[in-house]
Amino acid sequence: MLSIQQILWPTDFSQGAETAFPHAAALAQWHDADLHVLNVREGKKAVRQGMAEQFPLSTGALANLLNTDDPPSQPIDVENLSLQQEQVDASSPAEAIVSYAEGQDIDLVVVGTHGRRGMQRMLIGSVAEEVLRTAPCPVLTVRTHDNSASDWNVRNILAPVDFSEESTAAVRHAKELALTYGAQITLLHAVEEVMYPSAYGMEMANVPGAEVIERVEESLADMARDEIGYEHVMIDTAVGHAPSVILDYEEQNDVDLIVIATHGRTGLDRLLLGSVTERIARRASAPVFVVKSFGKSLLPTSSR
Repeated sequence: MLSIQQILWPTDFSQGAETAFPHAAALAQWHDADLHVLNVREGKKAVRQGMAEQFPLSTGALANLLNTDDPPSQPIDVENLSLQQEQVDASSPAEAIVSYAEGQDIDLVVVGTHGRRGMQRMLIGSVAEEVLRTAPCPVLTVRTHDNSASDWNVRNILAPVDFSEESTAAVRHAKELALTYGAQITLLHAVEEVMYPSAYGMEMANVPGAEVIERVEESLADMARDEIGYEHVMIDTAVGHAPSVILDYEEQNDVDLIVIATHGRTGLDRLLLGSVTERIARRASAPVFVVKSFGKSLLPTSSR
């Protein structure tokens, strides 16, 4: 089981935030973690200002957020959760959320994003995106859907693999999450085509053949055995650009959670998630658990 003692759920009382709450509450209960509820009052926006007067939220109000068409496999008792609620005034909600996470040594931020269609689907919302980029710990993003049902019952986890140290760490997080949820894991690798500029005077490289695919699948099988080591794991490969392969797989299969890593960043580069991870977090319909290579690990000591 992941080492999670402090979970932060930021709320602006929007549907997006409410959709994320069941995930935060379930993980808090299963890990016996403190659940921090943070509301950032941004200026004097009339709607949010009025709703903010309800703060701190009653256990009844929080329990109502669990009433969905998809009840959890393990019932959540809000009254028995260890809740810490705080309300702050700030001109930048994202900065306030990250500052709170740093000050309270938060292990996981569970943040809601707003559903988008068409071109707008590429935007997950400025607050959620900034938190995702700069938080010092893993972040779970949960997207709002057209229906009110929560997708908190995780049965199938997708872990994209590029065979880097960072993606191996993400696979280890996926294993622990799978044990928590009782879920199956799919390890997916995108075999990218190599293309050269015409100025090189070379033709485009051939599409990777069966021999390449076979070697990749052997490497995935080795990783599945060495890093997961139990029967509920599958492997898959596809030829194409990694973000497109991952998003296509998610759309065509019953994926409930994507666990993906960022690559090492420090200083100002810390603001960059990496093109693959950022695109997945922006466009995937399923919740996305982002493991930060520059942030804290939630793995048990023996798994690192």
